[in-house]
Amino acid sequence: MAQEQAKRRSELISGVSNVAYDLLALLYNQLEEIAAIEEYKIDAEDAGDQDVLTLLDHIQQRAREDVDLLRSALSQRLA
Repeated sequence: MAQEQAKRRSELISGVSNVAYDLLALLYNQLEEIAAIEEYKIDAEDAGDQDVLTLLDHIQQRAREDVDLLRSALSQRLA
């Protein structure tokens, strides 16, 4: 109950809904994932492991698609 009140108070003070904040947190995490994968791809390239590089490209592409979805959902809620 106290946590619920704190969330409502935070929303009133910041002007950003809890849902928008959650989407923003997810967006941040996806962007961090994309950056990490880029580093992993360098390791795969250095090792000459094309299979892992292809897998990482695929995972990174899906993360980019998720970023697009999250950006759209977030922009609608911040408008």
